[in-house]
Amino acid sequence: MRTAIARAISIAGHPVVFMSVAALIAASTHGAPLVQMWLLGMALAVLAIAVVGYTFIQVRAGRWAHVDASARSERPRLNFFLATLFLVSATLSWFLMRDRHMPIALLLSALLIVVALLLARWVKVSLHAAFAVFATAILWPVLLAVLAGAVMTGAVVWSRLALGRHVPADVIAGLVLGLGAGVTYVAWVA
Repeated sequence: MRTAIARAISIAGHPVVFMSVAALIAASTHGAPLVQMWLLGMALAVLAIAVVGYTFIQVRAGRWAHVDASARSERPRLNFFLATLFLVSATLSWFLMRDRHMPIALLLSALLIVVALLLARWVKVSLHAAFAVFATAILWPVLLAVLAGAVMTGAVVWSRLALGRHVPADVIAGLVLGLGAGVTYVAWVA
């Protein structure tokens, strides 16, 4: 039962899900028009499909044991793909969108991944934890949403440890990186 709950939390708090929900909530609270909300939703869906598709291809090809890319040897390939995807997406969204929230969030996401790549020799950064904190920061200044994000972040951290996907050092590194990205985002767009 514990494993099933941890797995469900890990899926609900997956960076693709958590960041997408946070971005849509933030856009709506900043008064984004309906058309912009639809465009944002479609852009997030395209990113999600790219990430999920890439992970499934790696598993089907036998390069990864699980779509989580939890083995230390699987992480560099995932992180390189994610960093490239986010950098390209940040560049495109900078030129295609008037609002700067998305390009800045994508750029910070790419930088977060690059730092995780650089730290890989010493720690397997929990991207679930990093993006949970980052998503929570994106929800600022809606206090109820931030509180819900903080609770979900705690649950995500517990799930990653309970599933044995990470050790405490991995989650702490993720929390610190996510907090750095989140604080930078709030300072930049505020």
